Amino acid sequence: MPLYRTGIDMFKKWQKKYNPTVIGTRFTDVTDVATERAQAGLNYVHTVRELVRPILDEYGITGGLKATYLAFALALWRHIVRSKGEAAKKIASGLKSYFVTSYGLDPAVCDEIINVVVGWAIPY
Repeated sequence: MPLYRTGIDMFKKWQKKYNPTVIGTRFTDVTDVATERAQAGLNYVHTVRELVRPILDEYGITGGLKATYLAFALALWRHIVRSKGEAAKKIASGLKSYFVTSYGLDPAVCDEIINVVVGWAIPY
């Protein structure tokens, strides 16, 4: 018979696991590594945004919708750097379908974003 943890059980574990003194020491120990990784990651985020902004400006996309297209581009980049070849194409196609269906993005704009971020278009 499985034993399910209650909310109180999970909270008690969280209290023991996240001792501020221990966490502070861990953060201090890894500050240099974390800073380098953050800088590298934020540079990639900036690069992706700079690649996508001209496309959005060309289509006259502004406001909250612009943020949604940028979120698509960043999600695409995050997955593509981990996968290559056919796997990357399937992921890009799935992300495009998700963002088009869920958020009403224009598939043609998404294709241009895929082309500029990844360097290839999804064949249909």
